[in-house]
Formats: sequence, structure tokens, C-alpha cells
Amino acid sequence: MKIKTTVLCLPVTDVQKALIFYREVFGFSDAKIEEGILTLEFPNLSLFIMEKNAYEAYAHKAKREAFFPGHSAPAIISCAVESKQDVDRALECAKENGGTAPAKPEVDPSFGGYIGYISDPEGHLWELVCPNP
Repeated sequence: MKIKTTVLCLPVTDVQKALIFYREVFGFSDAKIEEGILTLEFPNLSLFIMEKNAYEAYAHKAKREAFFPGHSAPAIISCAVESKQDVDRALECAKENGGTAPAKPEVDPSFGGYIGYISDPEGHLWELVCPNP
């Protein structure tokens, strides 16, 4: 099998709040919502942030329900960034735009990278890594 593209879908209850968060934290200034779906293009990944009803239209085909993370972390979306300042800025910006930064960023002693965690307003967890701080 040869994969042509990869799409990750995340359910949200408020797609407008998600739009503001992802515009401000990740810099998607031209992002917009179409048919209840906010589409964000990351390197080698399309991320569909979907209103619960739109998400469940897909999930029901596989006999599943939408699952919202809350205090759990069913998945961690990890991405590398260019600088420690990018990590720090994202953590501050997340808190200002309805998300959280559950822990202080720090250098991982086993890896050496500078790592910070943020969650969007729905609780989807992101790991931001600067490999060479």
C-alpha cells in the first residue's frame, strides 16, 4: 500500500472557538470554516477540526461516537518547531485563546529537546518540540 495523503480529524463542540485558537496559536491567518469543518494544512498532514455532528457523520460509518479528551489524552499530536521562543510563545498564546498549557516547558533530559505542551479549547493535546534549543 502506498499512502498518498494523511488526514487527522478532531471533533469540537465550538468550531468558531477552534478557528480563533488555531489562527492565533499556530498562525493560520487564512483559515476558514466550510461546512462545519476547519481545514488546516500542516507539513505532510491535513487536520480537519470538525463540529461534533460533522465528525459523527464519519464516525458512525465505523459504528463509533465522537470522543472528547477532557482530562485524558487519547492522542498527542507532536510537532517540531524552530526555536524555544516558538514553544514559549505558543504556550502563552494558547492560554490567551481558550487553551491551556498544563506544564512548564523544559529540556527533556533523555532527548535534549525543549518541549512544551498545550491543549486547544476542547482538550486536544499538542506537544511542541524544539530539537536543538
